[in-house]
Amino acid sequence: MINNKKWLFVIAIALWICSCVEPFNLNVKSDLRLLTIDATLTDTEEEQTITITESVNSSGRVVAFPVLQVKAELLVNGNQKIAFVEKGAGKYALPKTFQAKAGNSYQLFFTKSDGSKFESGVDIMFTTPEIIRVHDEFVFDGIEKSYGYDHANYVYLDTKDPANEQNSYVWSWQLWERQDVCFTCESGRYFETPRPGGCRREASYEGITYDYYCDGDCWEIFYSTELNVFSDIYTNGNLISNRLIAKIPFYNSAGALLEIKQQSVSPNAYRYLKLLAEQIQNNGSLVDTPPAALIGNIKNINKPEEVVAGFFMVTSVRYEKYWIDRKEPIARKLTPTGLREHSIREEPFSNIPGRPPLAPCILSQTRTPIKPKGWIK
Repeated sequence: MINNKKWLFVIAIALWICSCVEPFNLNVKSDLRLLTIDATLTDTEEEQTITITESVNSSGRVVAFPVLQVKAELLVNGNQKIAFVEKGAGKYALPKTFQAKAGNSYQLFFTKSDGSKFESGVDIMFTTPEIIRVHDEFVFDGIEKSYGYDHANYVYLDTKDPANEQNSYVWSWQLWERQDVCFTCESGRYFETPRPGGCRREASYEGITYDYYCDGDCWEIFYSTELNVFSDIYTNGNLISNRLIAKIPFYNSAGALLEIKQQSVSPNAYRYLKLLAEQIQNNGSLVDTPPAALIGNIKNINKPEEVVAGFFMVTSVRYEKYWIDRKEPIARKLTPTGLREHSIREEPFSNIPGRPPLAPCILSQTRTPIKPKGWIK
């Protein structure tokens, strides 16, 4: 059985991957605190930020709290220092004019309010090639589930690996699906007032679930949950062809928009991510003992033995959007799985004006009322 310290480290790594601060149930009692760093800088025009949190096991629940009042700076090519600005909630940002460049080296330094100093290893940015082609195929038994299989579209890409370079890649994706239901209420109904509206528990509706349609356009947003990493050790300078990027369930027949993110990472970052992928995806379960120690590239200068979760890295990024038309499952008259675990259950119409009401599409990380750029229909 994994010991308490390893347990918290594995869970903190999961929190780092998902950039998540929600509590995670853990049936282990410990007062261990673990510093977790989410620090990936890219060559995109987006504001470049890092996030520093501390994971604590409280009554069997791992919770990540923001670390405040940190003094952080980035060292570029060993001679130029750029300060981060605190943005709140444990987030620290570089100046908006900053943009990482291929060939440059970068190193992170920061000091906590208690005076403890940390530094990362040096990471170098490598160039990322363009995505040449994206295509998909429909697979009838595409995704294994506890009850059987779901239909799915397998999405692949081709890219040309640069010659005479040691390149490593990471792929991820973001998916937009048309959403019709914006609220689901259990043991009660949805009410528009008092604002902003929500589900109200009612004794007479105990055990009953109702779904409420959106009052306008709405899209559900999904993100890849697996680490897809690759090294060009056997394909250097050649075409990387038919690389499987995503398995997208047949959620609905309206089509879907997929954005693929292709990143180039350093050899050190690749080795770390590869080991991480093997441990969290191929090791059975979290209760299994990890096959190797997960050591990142960030250390406490004053206390080198302290375990720090996370890895500082710089990556070059390329994006490609792809429309999944789902013509084949439509032609075969297959039934979509839908975006929820049950079929839509509508509140019956009544003589009460405004019932059942429509519900708003609330902007969040997983939902948007704003039409995604590239949406065809």
